[in-house]
Amino acid sequence: MVSASGRRLDVFRAIIEHGGVNAAADRLGVSQPSITAHVRALERQVGAALFKRQRGRRNVVTPAGEALYLYACESAAHRSELTGKLRGLASQQANSLSLAVQRSIANYTMPAVLAAFLKAHPNARVTMHSETQEAVRDLALSGRVDAAILFGTDEGVSSAMGRQDLVLIAAANHPLARRKRVAVSELDTYAFVGGLPRSQFFGLVETALNRAGVKNYQVILHLQDSVAVKNAVLQGIGIACTLACVVEQEIESGRLVVLRTDVPLQPLPIEFILPDATPSPLWKDFLEVWRKSQAGSLR
Repeated sequence: MVSASGRRLDVFRAIIEHGGVNAAADRLGVSQPSITAHVRALERQVGAALFKRQRGRRNVVTPAGEALYLYACESAAHRSELTGKLRGLASQQANSLSLAVQRSIANYTMPAVLAAFLKAHPNARVTMHSETQEAVRDLALSGRVDAAILFGTDEGVSSAMGRQDLVLIAAANHPLARRKRVAVSELDTYAFVGGLPRSQFFGLVETALNRAGVKNYQVILHLQDSVAVKNAVLQGIGIACTLACVVEQEIESGRLVVLRTDVPLQPLPIEFILPDATPSPLWKDFLEVWRKSQAGSLR
């Protein structure tokens, strides 16, 4: 089996294609002894002479040399193909960005950010997974995306990207809807609609409610999707604590009402996870566009 380096095979090809050792040396910009040394090394590896050497006459390629020349040509073609593919992959990676984003952030915050980013980077290709908190984290930890964006628990971390407001909402005909101010102690007597029990997002919302003093509330309907929660509140099933961005249109139209409590709810921080220590080259640009796009809307 031939284990010669690509360089050594290229030298051998040059000898045959350019008509001899001296011509190959001139073509490759190396000394004639260096070319000869490569040939000797190849002959040791092949175990046979590659040229019939005769004084005063051009060296003639032996059958072993002809076989090695075909092998060298095929090897060069494969290396060229591989180099092209790798170059294409590197170029593709440099212009691509894959994200896993918590579903509410993906649906309500990301569209404007993506529009601004793709306008600034028209050659970029972005793939975004819109998932639950758990699925987003799993995609990041498994290394299947360049970055994950989700709600966190600590606003002081270096990966903070801003905050999203939480609001308490009720249908326009709810008994608390016309109240200018509601004491958090009153909320425990009303039915709530919330996320799935034991889900990460439900835990974050529950923590925010507990910090505001709402600790004994009763969730009578658990739903996975924030849109489903919103629709349940519209039907008068109960109160919900949800993201302000999810219910913005319904509040503006008067179909839903924000309950103003005597203790405000703390916003949820948004954070990112980078599975790779050297993320996509586009990530830094994306993060900059994110922060510019969200200035004023993420406090």
